[in-house]
Amino acid sequence: MWEQLQIIAEKSVNSQLYLWGMSLIYITGIILLAAVLLKFRQYQKHPQATDLTINHFFSTREMVLCVLVLFIFWNKSIGQFPLTDSIGQYVFFIFGSLGVIFGLIWHLKAKADIGLLWSDGIEIKSRHQLQTTGAYALARHPMYASLLMWCWGASLMMFNWITLGLVCAVFLPLMIIRARDEEKQLIKKNPDYELYRQNVRMLTVTTSGFCSLAVRVVLVSILLYFLTMQKISLSVVIILSFLHLYFGYAFMPEKVAFSYRSKSGMLLIFGLLGLYVWPAFLYFYYLIAAMCLYGLKWNCPCMWVYEKYHLCPCFVLLQKCAGKCKIK
Repeated sequence: MWEQLQIIAEKSVNSQLYLWGMSLIYITGIILLAAVLLKFRQYQKHPQATDLTINHFFSTREMVLCVLVLFIFWNKSIGQFPLTDSIGQYVFFIFGSLGVIFGLIWHLKAKADIGLLWSDGIEIKSRHQLQTTGAYALARHPMYASLLMWCWGASLMMFNWITLGLVCAVFLPLMIIRARDEEKQLIKKNPDYELYRQNVRMLTVTTSGFCSLAVRVVLVSILLYFLTMQKISLSVVIILSFLHLYFGYAFMPEKVAFSYRSKSGMLLIFGLLGLYVWPAFLYFYYLIAAMCLYGLKWNCPCMWVYEKYHLCPCFVLLQKCAGKCKIK
């Protein structure tokens, strides 16, 4: 098997990083699978009385199948970004590997914290208690959120645009449906869940305070590196847009999250325009970087817009032009 990986590695963007990445995916993937099997064994060995049981169409089996599909692309090195900048490769590889490692630890912690309340389907136990500490302080559904982080991290680590897109377009929506179906029942069981839902993210790691500041510094540093080195390419545009979008659903307070969701859209739009229409559009990246730097301490324009309107005027304008809604 190692010989086959070495052959494939020679055709990848970076053979050394490919081998390191696949080794990490194999090790962490096996640990994740073992954790799932242990939970099934615990579930069967220590059955709990339930008030409600629903067999959901997107169960653990379907989640494992989704990961196996992604694994095929990683293993065969199909769909890699043509990322030629060697420093950029290491930057995104490190970012992705941190996501894989943190995702694994977070997932194991979540399974330990949930204890005997774990189930494959949607179950409300007779003694169901609201979990808000440990892994559940970072996300309302930490097992789903950590698995998504692991998949996204592996996609960045392997520079794979196909798996990055599949997780966003297929895996994520299915996770959202599953999580929302669970929350409908949890709110009925415990009305306090609504307050918990307002303060903790659903499927991203809730990030605030010093951690938020540190991540934002890293993001703007990466952006400035590619700008100053004039290394903006389609791969870089997609990855930068994705990272800003992910943390746009992770940062707290909401005005900071909104600003990074907005910047994600700006990075994508001006990046594509600069690469395929007029290179001068890429100069807007300097403006975005300046907004990010200013927003580290004060309200950047996007934060100001959120505090005043709680929505994006650009999207309202597009909707108005399309005749789909009226501005009240």
